[in-house]
Amino acid sequence: MPLLRPYSDHRTAWLNACGYFASVAQWALAYVARFALVGILPPQGFPFLTFFPAVMLAAYFFGFGPGLLCAALSVAAAYASFIPREAQTFTGLEKGDLIALIFFSSILLVECVVLHMLRRSRRLAADRERDLRELTGNSPDVLTRFDSEYRHMFVSGAIERLTGRPISDFIGKTNRELGMPYDLCNLWENALASVFREARPVSLRFEYEGAVFAATLVPEFGPERASVKSVLGVTRDISEIDRHERALRAHDAQKDQMLATVAHELRNPLMTFAAGIALLERLPDPPPALSRTISAMRRQTTQMSRLVQDLMDLNRIRANVVELTRSAADLKTILHSAKEASLELAQHKSINVELRLPDVEMALEADAGRLIQVFSNLLTNAIKFSEEGCTVDVEAKQVGDTYEVSVVDYGVGIEPHMFESVFEPFVQAPAGHSQQSGLGLGLALVKQIVRLHGGDVRVTSQGLGKGSTFTVQLPARCVS
Repeated sequence: MPLLRPYSDHRTAWLNACGYFASVAQWALAYVARFALVGILPPQGFPFLTFFPAVMLAAYFFGFGPGLLCAALSVAAAYASFIPREAQTFTGLEKGDLIALIFFSSILLVECVVLHMLRRSRRLAADRERDLRELTGNSPDVLTRFDSEYRHMFVSGAIERLTGRPISDFIGKTNRELGMPYDLCNLWENALASVFREARPVSLRFEYEGAVFAATLVPEFGPERASVKSVLGVTRDISEIDRHERALRAHDAQKDQMLATVAHELRNPLMTFAAGIALLERLPDPPPALSRTISAMRRQTTQMSRLVQDLMDLNRIRANVVELTRSAADLKTILHSAKEASLELAQHKSINVELRLPDVEMALEADAGRLIQVFSNLLTNAIKFSEEGCTVDVEAKQVGDTYEVSVVDYGVGIEPHMFESVFEPFVQAPAGHSQQSGLGLGLALVKQIVRLHGGDVRVTSQGLGKGSTFTVQLPARCVS
């Protein structure tokens, strides 16, 4: 680029010089033309007639400087050749002729300024249009604009690379008129109709000639924003992304299959370990060291069995092979059972689990065993992340046609950005690393089982060190 700069500077100087030369030539032609009109026009009439168009052309085509030079020469020529000088004044002009000359000069000056601004605006508009064409033409995305009749008002150059058809084929035509596939036309027309009707963006995904595309349609409003004037569409080829998504889904399915196989294969060894531990527990008067070892083996085997069972349950739910055994149940009884299931861990940490339940019956149709699993997981989670001697509060109430159960702990808390991800499999909150154990499957199972019951679960926390609240919502009458 530095090597081309001198050439560019010389070219600009040469064009400027040509502009001044052309403006002088135009003035000369106007001067000759005015002389040719002598005898045709009145002797003192219209001295500036031919100079007006000369100055206009010079200012518009060559710029302010050449136009101003042409105007100055025109004023001098009119003064010297076409206005009589008989009065004994400083300028040699009568008052009326002097006023006319000044007015003429002012008009030419205004012409130069206005036409220079017009020329500059025209150039800026042309530059912007060229930049827009270059930008849209070089973009791999297809940019389109549709009117209310679904006709193409604008199409970027990428459409030529995609379809092999020139842009002119698209302007003023709909997709149907262009011979696009029937299903594709219906998809686009429904999406465009939705944007025009609802005045909100719409996204769609489709296949065309073996490639996968994603399009976003955005409304463009009129001056008063009362209605949608047109729709701007941005279409992108996502074939490579789609291929990677398919590969990820396939790998995810393989992972689930592998985890299910591992969990299934671990069940038999765990059953053997549990049977051996049961035999050891029947030994009469075992030494204290052996008793401690047997107790530790029992706890670890129980923990391992629970992890394997959680892993198998999660894979069954994700594979949609779990069917709930629904029956009439009482939510208060379920919560008491969940408290009993977590009682050993609570006693180990000296944590008191408080149940605040209403006096009225809380009947529902649900798989009681699965809901006990839900609330025992939430209680276990709350106890695990609480300090020794704390309290975990469980409150149940009915809000309209929904039961709400809140499990509140006063432990390490959860960061706000983790509110959604803590319910994902194998995800554990960074806070409270010392209390963490397991694979991070408990909350994932909670969310899946609650959703199978037609409910929802959410978590809130005031921040680190301020505890957390898990709220489960269940319909008072589950849909079978």
